[in-house]
Amino acid sequence: MGLKSLILPSRTTKILGFILDNFLPPIIRDQRWFYQPIIKTWNRKMDVDFKRKAVSMTDDQFKKAYEDLVPMRNTDNTQDTIDFVFKEIVGEEILEVGCGNGDISIECAKRGYKVAASDIAEGNLDLIKLKSADQKIEFSTVVANIEALPFRDKSFDTTICLHTLEHVRNLHAAVSELKRVSRKRLIVIVPRQKFFRYTPDYHLNFFGESEQLAYSIGVSSYQCRVIDHCLCYSAKMND
Repeated sequence: MGLKSLILPSRTTKILGFILDNFLPPIIRDQRWFYQPIIKTWNRKMDVDFKRKAVSMTDDQFKKAYEDLVPMRNTDNTQDTIDFVFKEIVGEEILEVGCGNGDISIECAKRGYKVAASDIAEGNLDLIKLKSADQKIEFSTVVANIEALPFRDKSFDTTICLHTLEHVRNLHAAVSELKRVSRKRLIVIVPRQKFFRYTPDYHLNFFGESEQLAYSIGVSSYQCRVIDHCLCYSAKMND
């Protein structure tokens, strides 16, 4: 299954989410009784109360919460956001942090980049190894928490982090690690999303506007565009 065949479900879920978030009164939209059946329809394995519990979880409990969701849905990317990523890549050595289903890492490897794919959920990495096994491509995989990446400073020309920062508990630590390991370029995509207690995902951070994301990352030379209800960010790092 190629990237393009996964785009329609992603675009559809974004449109449905936009309608729910913007056209229902919060007094209805953000009630547990209303949203629980929606969350369970999205993914029956999800914990409706994850946002409340996450702050007091141990690292192992937090990791297990994501392991329990494997296999995750195919992709959160659309063709336009994917095009943005590949337009912004600089250099040959690529790190994808929070690689999820691995489609971007696999595509990077197909295009000849030297790729390291990392994710907090080992189950995700096992699945992408299976997906890529018959495609005659090579890349490394590393189980890693974005808040403490096991790589030396400036290890990669470009670091890619797609639909991951909204999941982290310590946003400052996660961003610091992304900047630390990046030599030339940092590419980040997050959903453009209002805060709600109940969402069909495990999002802990919410970015409503480009300025919020840019301020959180704190690199002076950047661009940030809204594409398909997502904030698509690219920063030039100092060598």
